Amino acid sequence: MTLRDAISTDSDAECIEENGTAYDGEDFSDLIIRTSSFSSVSFAASAFSKATLTDVVFDSCDFTNADFSDSSLLRVTFRSCRMTGVSFSSSRLRRIEIVNASARYITFDHAQFNNSRIIDSDMPDSSFAEISHRKLEILNTDLANVIFRNTHLAGISFNNSSLDGITISENMRELKGAELDIAQSMAVVRALGVTIIG
Repeated sequence: MTLRDAISTDSDAECIEENGTAYDGEDFSDLIIRTSSFSSVSFAASAFSKATLTDVVFDSCDFTNADFSDSSLLRVTFRSCRMTGVSFSSSRLRRIEIVNASARYITFDHAQFNNSRIIDSDMPDSSFAEISHRKLEILNTDLANVIFRNTHLAGISFNNSSLDGITISENMRELKGAELDIAQSMAVVRALGVTIIG
């Protein structure tokens, strides 16, 4: 079975292995995908809104401008994927991993993270506004110019990640309880318009 078969037969997609397929612009909204893997598959501008994904691996796939809004992901891995402009707005993300992703302009606004990790990725000019999180790690990742407005940074591990030019609220409530290293703290201060002398 392929994803296209699942759509045409209106059935769940289970135990699928695909390599090199092109699904650009396809509509996978509301689809259930379980125990599957996809390698070098193109999902550019595809719709996964309200989809449910469990135990799925995406390796070297293209998700440019794909829409995962209002989706539910459990134990899903995105490895070395192109994720520019992807939207995970209002999605439930449990035990997901995003590793070595190219993901400028990615959006997680209002998403719920649980036991998830983002590692070795490029996510400048992206948005994590008003997310909720439990055990979220963002490691060795470029977060330059990212929007964190109304997101509590306390409890997020930012080890070796860049926070240059981030956007937070005027009252800076997002920073309460946050644990940042010296370089990250200085980057946040500069983002607030403070000039560091010496």
